Amino acid sequence: MDRSLNDPDLVEWIAARSDPFGARHGLARSGCAGLFLGCVFGVHLTLLVQLAVGALPMQMCLLRWCCYVVALSGFHAAEFLTTARYKWKDVSYDSWLLNHSAAYGYAAAAAMVEFWLEAYFSPGLKSSKPLLALGLAVVLLGHGARVAAMVTCGEHFAHRIMIAKDPRHRLVTHGIYAHLRHPSYTGWFWWSVGTQVVLANPLCFVAYAVASWRFFADRVPFEEATLRAFYPAEYPAYVRRTRVLIPFLRSDDHED
Repeated sequence: MDRSLNDPDLVEWIAARSDPFGARHGLARSGCAGLFLGCVFGVHLTLLVQLAVGALPMQMCLLRWCCYVVALSGFHAAEFLTTARYKWKDVSYDSWLLNHSAAYGYAAAAAMVEFWLEAYFSPGLKSSKPLLALGLAVVLLGHGARVAAMVTCGEHFAHRIMIAKDPRHRLVTHGIYAHLRHPSYTGWFWWSVGTQVVLANPLCFVAYAVASWRFFADRVPFEEATLRAFYPAEYPAYVRRTRVLIPFLRSDDHED
C-alpha cells in the first residue's frame, strides 16, 4: 500500500478509529448500514421465493413490493461492493448511497406511500403480471448497465464529477463504454423508472422519469464539457461513435 500521512483518505481512516459510528469512514457505521440492508434484502427475498414456489398464497401487491425492495437493497449493496472492490481508498458509509440526497429520500418515500395507498384503495391497479415482468426487465437491464460501467471503469469510476484531471486516469472506451456514453447514468435512469413500473405506480412513474431526466440533463453536458477539456484529442471522436440512451437528452451526439 502506497498510503502516506499526506493522503487525506488515510487521515480520515485514522480519525474514524476514534469515532467508528459517526465518522464517514467509520467501520461500525458502514457495518450497521450493511446489516440493515442485508436484513431487509433477506426478509423480502425469502418472502419472494415463498410466493414464487407457492408456499404462500399469491398476492400481487406483496409480490410487487418484494421485487421492489430486493431491487432497491440490491442496488445499494452493489454500489458499496463495487466501490470496495475497485476504489478501496474511497470506500465509506457514503458508498452505500443511502444518504445520496434529501430529494432521493423523498422520492423513495413517495413511491412507497403511493404504492400502499393504491394497493389498499385500488388493488386492481397492481394486478398486471405482464407489467411486473416489463418492470423487472427494465430494472435488471438498467442495473446491469450501471454495474458493468463501474466494473469496466474500475479505479477510474467516481460518484462525483472530477473537475481536476488525475494524471493516472485515462478515457475509458472499451467494454460497455465502446457502445454507450455515460452507461452508469443511462443505467440509473432506466433502473429508477423501472422500479416504478415494478410497483405499478403511475404518479411516481411520471415523477421519477421527469426528475431523473432533469438531473441528468444538467449533469451530462457539464461532465461532457469537462471530459472534452481533459481529453481534447480523444473525446470528440469518442462522442461521434457512441450514444446516450436517455430519451430526449441533449448531448454532443451530432457535433463534428
